[in-house]
Amino acid sequence: MQDELAELLEVAIYKEIVSQAAYIAGQSRTRDPGAKALMKELAQEELRHSELLKKLKDKGLQVQAWHREKVPDLRISEYLTGVDTLEDASLQDALVFAMKREQQSVEFYTGMMGVMRDKAAKRLCQKLATEELKHKLKLELLYDDLVYGEN
Repeated sequence: MQDELAELLEVAIYKEIVSQAAYIAGQSRTRDPGAKALMKELAQEELRHSELLKKLKDKGLQVQAWHREKVPDLRISEYLTGVDTLEDASLQDALVFAMKREQQSVEFYTGMMGVMRDKAAKRLCQKLATEELKHKLKLELLYDDLVYGEN
């Protein structure tokens, strides 16, 4: 079962690196300074996440005593249509793009929980889904402030 956990960590690291690359590439595809800044911040976050996962993998993941967190899901991204590219994206477009990526990650890790047989791997999936949901919440709150703001 340790193989299952190692494979999950490999996939998670890969997903973080792919996200980082998407956000780095997005910086050069938009002229909007707010979108550029958001993409830079998100790329740095993804780098930190991949480094944390690499350390976890290198240390050898033992059964962690992670507690379940309740993270609200505003579900804003589920009601929005977004762009598939960041070409000439506005800050609003960039936020929708990022929210949709985070939602896909939440769904991926939630789905993986049902596939994993190892309890530690299931717990790691839960933890990763929760972390992605936190990122999505942060983006949704920013989107809410930007679009709906305080009147």
